Amino acid sequence: MVIFARQGSAFGAPIQEAGFVRIGGLEQWVTIRGVNATHPILLVIHGGPGDSQAHLVSEYTPYESKFVVAQWDQRGAGRTFERNRETVKELTLDRMTLDGIEVADYLRTHLHHRKVIVLGHSWGSYLATEMVKRRPDLFAAYVGTGQVSNWPAIVTEQWNYLERAARTADDQATLDLMKKIGEPDPLNPVQYGAWRRLLNQKYLGPADSSWLKRLRRQTFGLTPDELKAFGEGQSFSGIQLFKVYSAEDLGTTAKEIPVPFFVIQGTEDFFTPATLAVKYFNDVKAPKKGLSMIEGAGHFALVTHQEQFLAALLKAR
Repeated sequence: MVIFARQGSAFGAPIQEAGFVRIGGLEQWVTIRGVNATHPILLVIHGGPGDSQAHLVSEYTPYESKFVVAQWDQRGAGRTFERNRETVKELTLDRMTLDGIEVADYLRTHLHHRKVIVLGHSWGSYLATEMVKRRPDLFAAYVGTGQVSNWPAIVTEQWNYLERAARTADDQATLDLMKKIGEPDPLNPVQYGAWRRLLNQKYLGPADSSWLKRLRRQTFGLTPDELKAFGEGQSFSGIQLFKVYSAEDLGTTAKEIPVPFFVIQGTEDFFTPATLAVKYFNDVKAPKKGLSMIEGAGHFALVTHQEQFLAALLKAR
């Protein structure tokens, strides 16, 4: 069943649709926006886990000039979680991969396209990788940003960066905490949250720091009840999927990608460090590859550096 608000989708006309689509046995929230319904479909797989992006309309508007931008609230996120919180008790990579494949298939059928470009951000790059591995016939290209690779290596790189930054700033309180911890345990989410919070608060690059402050200040059109539900979805997804993403090692499980493979990465990404994303990119075998580094951008280059990101994204068309 589809419950959609529509504003025209005639051939070659602008398209704006938002509503619930029956995916994986649940009504899941999907939005579709673009200036021309015949433009390539760009399916955005949000990160988090649980970080719905569909309500950030203005941040994605620049991409609507060249693509039909489709966003999907995963079953632990946003309006999908809000609608199904009493039904969804467990999240698995397999079930969410099947959901994503079904969304992609729905979009190409609904919009009469042969294939979809999938754009995975952070956790979404892990999920999108699984989708293209299983059903390459649905996808014209894969694009990763905030590209994940190997979780223990990511944790080690973040830890080393925090130590260097704290020493440079003569931040003895942070250094004392790190000394008390000793060595970071990638499988301990409580410990990780304690020291990672310091990196976020003190040592992010200006682009990411500014974006996260803006997220805390603005509601982006969400009501207080929606904000509460969205936050609960993030917490639920984070707890449910920690064991999934903490076991990730795409350098082992996804060294061959069967579709054109692109990575667009901020040079100041300290969530999924750029050095590791580049290493993974270099190791991947794919029919076609492209790497774009955006100077001064961080983990959220997709929304903080739209002009540069769009220019890089057009190479995947």
